[in-house]
Amino acid sequence: MRTMKQWIVGLVLMTVLVWSGRPVYAQQSLAGDWTMTVQGMSLRLVMAQNGEKISGTLESPHGEIRLTGDFSKGKLTFTGAPTEEHPVQLAGTASLTAGGGLAGSISVNQMEVTFTAVRTPAK
Repeated sequence: MRTMKQWIVGLVLMTVLVWSGRPVYAQQSLAGDWTMTVQGMSLRLVMAQNGEKISGTLESPHGEIRLTGDFSKGKLTFTGAPTEEHPVQLAGTASLTAGGGLAGSISVNQMEVTFTAVRTPAK
């Protein structure tokens, strides 16, 4: 017959194992200011998050681009277009990196480029 102490230890161990198996990205939010680096350029990326839905803006040489997308299981997918009259359309995907940044690719008018993004330090 098991003692109460063995039951408690077993319960604690099971709880730790269940919680340690949970993905870190399940708790991650992408909301905030980011610095995106693409083809040697540093661009300001601002994202808001509501559940798995993402919205935001990317400041680019083509003007401000409004973004919408989803963030689920550590994967970001997004699309965007400039707020001004300009024929640029983009779509992208990214994954969280071990350091908490993003790495992925963007398709801009059928040209694909890679990018990284890190949170902009608070001032």
